[in-house]
Amino acid sequence: MIDSNQAVKRGIVGLLILAIFILALLILKPIIISIIFGLLFAYILTPVYKKINSKIKHPNISAIILIVLILFVITIPLIYFIPKLIREVSGTFVLLYHFNFESLLGKIFQGDMATSISVHLSNLISQLFSSLVTQLTKTIVNLPSLSLKIIVFLFTFYFAVRDNEELKNYISKISPFSKNTGEKFLKEFRNITDAIILGQVLIGIITGIAFGIGMYFFGVPRVLILSFITVFVSIIPVLGAWMVWFPVGIIMLAMGRTLTGFLVLGYGAFFVSMIDNILRPYFISKKAQVPIIISVIGTIGGLYFLGILGIILGPLILAYVLIIIDFYQQGKLNELFEKK
Repeated sequence: MIDSNQAVKRGIVGLLILAIFILALLILKPIIISIIFGLLFAYILTPVYKKINSKIKHPNISAIILIVLILFVITIPLIYFIPKLIREVSGTFVLLYHFNFESLLGKIFQGDMATSISVHLSNLISQLFSSLVTQLTKTIVNLPSLSLKIIVFLFTFYFAVRDNEELKNYISKISPFSKNTGEKFLKEFRNITDAIILGQVLIGIITGIAFGIGMYFFGVPRVLILSFITVFVSIIPVLGAWMVWFPVGIIMLAMGRTLTGFLVLGYGAFFVSMIDNILRPYFISKKAQVPIIISVIGTIGGLYFLGILGIILGPLILAYVLIIIDFYQQGKLNELFEKK
């Protein structure tokens, strides 16, 4: 009877603990992405924080200075470029909506095919414009929620970067991994994170900026849209900046702007595309090489599941899974849980 009562009590306590954890997950669910990005950015920028703190010698002030620098780097360009980007996007959609595709396609296709393709293109543009307006409306409506998520991100980042050593020690204490294997595991995580953040995301941003600067000086219209698209396609390894600069160069030639067309093609081939070949190996030198298939599937799946933030988190999550599989293949998975 006593054993039965003990079993009931343990079951009730277990259910209570499970209920508490479930409630905690439900509470954190709306802001979990903000927390993850706060921890991720703290993990990446801890070396920068340490350099600042080595001169300031005050953890709180050093963390605040780093946050101010991040806000300055991110918000200033956004404030300046977003209104221009919105005008360019709306202007481009209006131009495409009224563009006579049938006349252009009639020179390539015969019969009703030109009309059919033209109708499909017009419908596609209308759907894209409608989706864009819907997303913009949702963003404006959800602005208070977005602001709260940004605040959560900043708070998480602040405490994670300021108390990075304490956080590291706490995780080490509760970790079931052995010390040696845990350190190896952490090193692999660092290599994978650096490879994706630096080797993919940062390279994509640098490539987009370099392309945009060139297009601006060459007098190519819609520079911001083209730069944004270049950033996106450059992050995905199998795509690349050529998917933007090559069509732009051909279009310039077709429009009779021969010099501009050749300049765009030359600049894209000999400078923009070389950024990937030179900087990517530099940034991920001696780091983990992430398989292309993982980057592509992670990016696409991340976009579907998490939206724009999935570009970063998607490949990271799949790469982390790959680390665990690699440990399993090497027969070292059991070592993770052997305390030494």
